[in-house]
Amino acid sequence: MNHLRTILLAGLIAGFALPASAESLDKLVPQATEIFGRLKREEILNMDLVKEAKGLVIINVTGFAIGIGGSGGDGILLARTENGWSGPVAISTDGGTLGIDVGGTDNDIVILLMNNGAVSRWASGDHFGSSSAQAVMGPKGGAAVDATMKNRDFNVYVWNKGAKLGVNFGGFDVNLNNEANADYYDKPLVSAKDILNGAAKVPDSKKDALARLYDLLK
Repeated sequence: MNHLRTILLAGLIAGFALPASAESLDKLVPQATEIFGRLKREEILNMDLVKEAKGLVIINVTGFAIGIGGSGGDGILLARTENGWSGPVAISTDGGTLGIDVGGTDNDIVILLMNNGAVSRWASGDHFGSSSAQAVMGPKGGAAVDATMKNRDFNVYVWNKGAKLGVNFGGFDVNLNNEANADYYDKPLVSAKDILNGAAKVPDSKKDALARLYDLLK
């Protein structure tokens, strides 16, 4: 009996330690629109800095049970192209910390990627070590934007009911949800690169939902 309990407990812990199954883009796009819209309405985002960004991550990150450690989230990645914003790439994160220490365990996060190198790191499913990225809270609302803010790798914005100053950012992995991307674009082998450079077009049936997010980005 004790042996059985040990097996069941180990399985339960392993289940908590794994990131939640990745969501479809049909669900992630409206979720991202709601997150971005809320931060914009609350004047948390600095829209002047949004206009300078080369890429954008919108993600909900949830901490695991106390004693298990780590965090996991699902969201989307966009890149700026010559013709405006690209279609969405479905991503997830696991391990490390991404906004979890700003208060609470459920955080809506917008990350402005300020250069093409930062976009490429997210698009390739990179690992972000605790000291590998220059990530700081971005200037709020209508605050003046200077060159130092534009030259950062990331500007991070977090929303939750118990938000504190500062952000913990690092030690996590970015994963591409290839299945969700293939389903959304109806292309089995679609790559994040093709989506972000505009080679993979958003299907007509998906454009209305995505248009609401594009409007908010203006």
